[in-house]
Amino acid sequence: MKIWTRLSPNTSSFSPATGLTRAPAAAPAAVTSQVRPAGGDGAGRTATARTGARDKALRATPARTPALRAGASMTDRLSGRTLPPVGSMGGRRNWRDWMREHPFTMWVVLPSLIAAFYLFFIAAPQYVSESRFTVRAQMPRVAAMTGAGGEILGSAGFIPSPENVAAVRDFLLSHDAVRKTRETLDLVEIFRRPEADPLFRLWWPHPTAERLRWFYRWQVTVTVDPTTGISDLRVWTFRPSDSLALSNRLLELSEDLVNDMNTKIREEAMRVARTELRRAESRLTDARVALTMFRQQEREVDPSATASAAVATINALQSDIARARSDLQTLQAFARPGSPQIVNLENRIRGLEAQVAEERARIATASTGVTEQMETFARLTAEVQLAQAQLEANVIVLDRANSDSARQAVFLSRVVDPNLAERSLFPLPYWASLYVFLSLTVLYGMAWLILTGMREHAR
Repeated sequence: MKIWTRLSPNTSSFSPATGLTRAPAAAPAAVTSQVRPAGGDGAGRTATARTGARDKALRATPARTPALRAGASMTDRLSGRTLPPVGSMGGRRNWRDWMREHPFTMWVVLPSLIAAFYLFFIAAPQYVSESRFTVRAQMPRVAAMTGAGGEILGSAGFIPSPENVAAVRDFLLSHDAVRKTRETLDLVEIFRRPEADPLFRLWWPHPTAERLRWFYRWQVTVTVDPTTGISDLRVWTFRPSDSLALSNRLLELSEDLVNDMNTKIREEAMRVARTELRRAESRLTDARVALTMFRQQEREVDPSATASAAVATINALQSDIARARSDLQTLQAFARPGSPQIVNLENRIRGLEAQVAEERARIATASTGVTEQMETFARLTAEVQLAQAQLEANVIVLDRANSDSARQAVFLSRVVDPNLAERSLFPLPYWASLYVFLSLTVLYGMAWLILTGMREHAR
């Protein structure tokens, strides 16, 4: 008997290319068994019929060995053991499986294509109006230089003012700039033109002040060059005329701000000068009143002159006493004692000495003496002189403030006037698409490195 055998239904084959175990193929169409019975043709026909029935039953039985899962271990694949499939029983693949198998396409290529499509076919062109300006302040005066020449040289130059430049830049990006701009220009309408695309336009038809300022700062940029002090103002809108009008309005507001600063500086300088002048005038008036009251009280116009006269009188009396004593000695030499001439000279000498003592007592008296009067008079006179000098200095300061009020202490100078754009500078679809692709690639690479390191650390 010659019998052809076939594979058992429980036998599975392993494919190293896919890592899956295939179910066995269907049984062959027929298995031929040749039996030579001893009993004749009837017995042979019966055996053949039995074999054919068994072959039909085998062909009708389906393969009961399912394919292995993609995540099955190598031991399961080599041993031939089967595991139930994960997911749909029909073997259909969903979008999550596709994402796991093509992460770079999902997270880099597809978003780049979407961004490129939007930039090329949907994004509206935006036009920029660029202008440049600088803010300068008056040079400080040189204190050592006096006179007309010093005044001219001390106020002739202007230097860059970083603090004023920063003030103008902060003003242009502030709520005040938005509020004052809306007084003449409708910013909401400018940022929501009909030709604007849905992504880069102002999203709110009636935005709050904070939202409008947030979008305004996206469309208006102010950069300052720290080396030259020149500020660069750029305005982006969906129409060239809107960019030009908005840029001119912002420059006008900047000039108004600088003019207000000049006005406040002049007003403050004039206020301080006038205040100091009034104080000096009051001081001089008080000093003169005090001096007048002293003269009326002491009945002395000039105690110094009175003291000088008293000293001269004492000196003259001292001279008279000296001559009288000399005459007395001469007379005593040839006249008898008690002579009327000697008595007269002695009386005169005593009178002169009494007068000298009186003059000295009047000068040296502590409270009402000429010395005390001279001290008080000198103090009052010095106060008058100081008040007079302060008044003269304040008059000069006021005159200087008046002359400075005709000049600007701080001024804004336009270096480049706003231009009317002829070509759109945003968006540049080629460069923008390339930038999006490169950025997503870098982010994808960083995420891949982080996840790979986490998995290696977990193992």
